[in-house]
Amino acid sequence: MDISNYTKATGNYLKAEDVKKNPTATFVITTEGLMQKSEKFGNERLHLEGQYAKEDKIFDCSKTNARFIQLALGLNTKQWIGRQLKLETYKTKTSDGKMVEAINVCGVI
Repeated sequence: MDISNYTKATGNYLKAEDVKKNPTATFVITTEGLMQKSEKFGNERLHLEGQYAKEDKIFDCSKTNARFIQLALGLNTKQWIGRQLKLETYKTKTSDGKMVEAINVCGVI
């Protein structure tokens, strides 16, 4: 029996794994950004809703990525709707010393 659907990650947050599987896909922003309190990081994070590889996803955007997008598109996230983000992954160290894959915005279309 194939259990790939059962073991497939659920949730709609965009993950580095998604970007690695579809490196040529772009993230298309579909709604205005929303600030959310992050339980994981203990601070506010910018969440961008959109589509990646034809799937609805939420991009938990770091301050570094937000600054990159802001330089290209301006400070008002309403103006970002319909724009595409080119993404890549990189390795980073977590606060507890683990190396993990993270998402980096490398271009705005």
